[in-house]
Amino acid sequence: MTTDLRDNNHDQIEETDFHPKSAVEELAEQTNPKAPSRRNKNFLISMYHALKGIFLVVIRERNMRFHLSFAFFILVLGLYLGLNRSEWLWVVIAVFLAVYGEFLNTVVEAVVDLVVERKYHPLAGLVKDVSAGMVLVAVGAELIILALIFQPHIWHYFGIETNFSRFVHRLKG
Repeated sequence: MTTDLRDNNHDQIEETDFHPKSAVEELAEQTNPKAPSRRNKNFLISMYHALKGIFLVVIRERNMRFHLSFAFFILVLGLYLGLNRSEWLWVVIAVFLAVYGEFLNTVVEAVVDLVVERKYHPLAGLVKDVSAGMVLVAVGAELIILALIFQPHIWHYFGIETNFSRFVHRLKG
């Protein structure tokens, strides 16, 4: 009789706990199905896992691919316009601010999906919305910085002269 109760409870648990797996759950099962988490034994293994994480974000996240494409465009434009060292510093900070924000947003969304197990919860929606808003603020800051850096160079390229663009080009020599 005890065996029957356990079998019935087991069947009930399987039926009620079934839910489609998220991408994070599927990835976790593919990489290491049942092994407990442990520290990496050396630097190269840690580097491998870090690069694998970057690769997965680039492959899985459409917005990350957009940010990287935009970063490549900015790199080419900066090389063409001949930015100086301090301008490059601000461009790199701006671009990586947005890329870092996208990484953080991806982590937050994965953790929220893992915790709520694909069920709707209002706080989970709030966390995801705030995380997406953080990326939007980072991209806004990126665009402001890039506009301040590139504006005098682009206007000078098209022959538009302002006090600011003359000042910037006098500094360059």
